[in-house]
Amino acid sequence: MSGTRVLRAALFIGTVLATLWSGIFTARVDAGGWDATPATVSKPISFAILEDYDKGDSLEEIALDFQLMNELEIDVLRCSLGWDDYEPTRGEYDFVWLEQFVALAEEYGIKLRPYIAYTPEWAGAPGSDDGIAWNNPPARISDWYNFVYQLASALEDNPNVLSYEIYNEQNTALWWDGTRARYMATLRHGARAIRAADPDAQVLLGGFVFPDDDWLGALTQAGYDRYYQITPFHAYPETWTPPEVTVENYLGSQYHDHFVPTNNELGGAEPIWINELGFATVPGTSEEQQANWWARAMSTFLAEPEIEHLGIYELKDLPEGEPAIGDEPNYHLGLTYADRAPKLAFYTVDLLTDLLDVGRITAADAEARVTVTDGTARELYHHLFKRPDGSQILFVYDKLGSPTVRITLNAPGSRAYQYALDGSRSRHRAFQGRTLRNVQLTPGNVSIFQIDP
Repeated sequence: MSGTRVLRAALFIGTVLATLWSGIFTARVDAGGWDATPATVSKPISFAILEDYDKGDSLEEIALDFQLMNELEIDVLRCSLGWDDYEPTRGEYDFVWLEQFVALAEEYGIKLRPYIAYTPEWAGAPGSDDGIAWNNPPARISDWYNFVYQLASALEDNPNVLSYEIYNEQNTALWWDGTRARYMATLRHGARAIRAADPDAQVLLGGFVFPDDDWLGALTQAGYDRYYQITPFHAYPETWTPPEVTVENYLGSQYHDHFVPTNNELGGAEPIWINELGFATVPGTSEEQQANWWARAMSTFLAEPEIEHLGIYELKDLPEGEPAIGDEPNYHLGLTYADRAPKLAFYTVDLLTDLLDVGRITAADAEARVTVTDGTARELYHHLFKRPDGSQILFVYDKLGSPTVRITLNAPGSRAYQYALDGSRSRHRAFQGRTLRNVQLTPGNVSIFQIDP
């Protein structure tokens, strides 16, 4: 079985792990937001689109996906490179199609951050009795080293290949049917092979299903943070989590009190990325809910001081009937339908990245004060970001209530615009100096403002 979108769709494991995680998860949210306002912090941010391709897939079809990425103005793609695709037999490497794929991406101005995974049957160590080989660790670490070295050498002359991620979601048996010790050896030898073949390429730790402090602690205590430059994890709140786990409390005490200190104090303070997140438009879930989810998720996660990157899963839905490991949500995570017809979230993500993908932003929630002037707030949240040009981007919403609010900013502005989820905007006339008045909220709908300097 090759490393494909079919396999990559197996994200349903997040349900199980998030349920287990919720047992040790303490929410840090009250009716007014976080119980402690984070300090204002300036940081670089970036975005990626996620989509997987098999060796031999139609390059003409892939070019249509790249055109959608160009339309979104997101120029980084995270995709899988299957070991089983490119070394089907020991010592026989086949990178012809891959080199064409990389060249096509460069033609469209797209940079690549692939993860390497999917062990070929001939190379896998004996694992469980499930009859699956692709998630087994390498039986001979020399085979793994040789493959990674050959792969990175083949692509070394392509400047649009920025990094390599070592396997994926290794903290769950579905994706890594081996021990931590075997993963650590795989990480170490993979990193060494990449650095020998392409010293300019970054090495990423495989993205955790959730911010898993136990796994990260084992790696950092052993000094293995020296083998990677980015600490990634994944986030699918409200698709594969228990009902009590939401966008707003997904990063609870497990993240704040354990994962971040482990990364920053025991590890090398590597940048933390959510390099995979998404929300499915399953039957009964509207396009508006998905679009609002993206506005909530991007603003909530980027307000966190350490998070510098978001990976958008995924570009388009899986076609109905295509085999996939997992349940119904796997088919509906796209920003477009399977035929590339845009959902509302396509335009929302386009808007959000236009507003926030400006190189560096300052997360400044403390510089905005939200006051209820009419009605009752039930779950009121806000996030403020300051751009290098002096403009401010404000998100405010109440998940359950319909209050009218006034927002007072520390920094003055000349005019304010409000954006709809489809990217259209209108002047907010009830703005003067530092204050937006008469902002009417409706349950679950995010109000997005740009305040010009």
